[in-house]
Amino acid sequence: MTRRDGGTDGAAAELQELVDEVAAATGAPTTLEDRDLHLVASSGHDDVIDEVRRTSILRRRSSAQVQELFAGFGIARAQRPLRIPGGAVPGLLGRWCVPVRWRGVTHGYLWLLDPDERVSAARLDALTDVVVQVAATLALRARARDRSSWAVGELLSGDAGSRARAVEELRRDGLLPADPGAPLVVVALAPRDASPLGPVNSWLLPRGVLSAPVGHRAALVVPAGAPEAAGVAARAARTLTAQHPGGVAAGVSGPVAPGDGHAGWRQADAALRVARGGAGGVSVRTWEGLGAHRLLALAEPAALTAVVVDARARALLDGDPDLLLTARTYLDLAGSAQRTARALSVHRQTLYARLRRVREVTGVDLDDGRERLALHLALVLAEEGGSREG
Repeated sequence: MTRRDGGTDGAAAELQELVDEVAAATGAPTTLEDRDLHLVASSGHDDVIDEVRRTSILRRRSSAQVQELFAGFGIARAQRPLRIPGGAVPGLLGRWCVPVRWRGVTHGYLWLLDPDERVSAARLDALTDVVVQVAATLALRARARDRSSWAVGELLSGDAGSRARAVEELRRDGLLPADPGAPLVVVALAPRDASPLGPVNSWLLPRGVLSAPVGHRAALVVPAGAPEAAGVAARAARTLTAQHPGGVAAGVSGPVAPGDGHAGWRQADAALRVARGGAGGVSVRTWEGLGAHRLLALAEPAALTAVVVDARARALLDGDPDLLLTARTYLDLAGSAQRTARALSVHRQTLYARLRRVREVTGVDLDDGRERLALHLALVLAEEGGSREG
């Protein structure tokens, strides 16, 4: 059985064929990873597999421990195949690492599982032409990715001239639809903590989806005709959780015109800020579902909070936690006393007493729709103010 774990473009298909060719010529299960140790392609393995290979295939990336181990063998500097002995970490079988180099630059690694040492160095040398083809293909893909990454950054920038040039370049390279009315969706990705995001495995992105780093975040651009953006965001986030066990969040913009990429980025970033407030694992929020949190697209949370949170709301935020929870729940449930009492597991009379106390502390008339709206908005946005920068 042959696995095809890379992207769906021509380069991925060609690399899969070359990996299968190496496996057939050596009789060894073979894996190709790029220079970031992202899985690109793998052959069938029959019964010969260890935990390192299994993890690489399932998670599409080697673990941090394995990366450190292999780096210690000097794989990044190697000019010729390296033998990695078995047992260097528990469960590791012996294997060959064949550096994939093009014009002096390492673009990836071929890994041949060979616990019985049946593959000789001479047999690997006979595959030089195949390795060169792999290297050339990876190098071309890397150059195209670097070029598109720069253009995506410009596409999302605040400068209209830069965005126009980026749209022109991406259309010229066939990376955006030629139809000027075809919309795109922007995705922002980041860990839940403020740590820098590791590289996104571009080999797993569907055809037509572009990516670029933006500060401590990553941006994906999903053109019209590509798979549904929220699904793309969730899949990309899942591939990053191995590097960020605290969880990865994603925000998804609404459809925007290519020339309005900056607006899409602001929408995606607002959704990302809300998504980062959730529990661990993967969290995806969309612009369409943000409600009042859409205001986060207008300013940084701290600045927005400073404007929206007045003295009345501050008295509640800095006071009794039970009163704050009561007010938030009551306002979130549209002022329904019955549902609020049920949600808080308190008697109705206890709820009424707390609501009277909220009125006394804040001076807000909870029967006045405008005053209630102002307090609710302040409490909602205060959850974001000054938190989760990056």
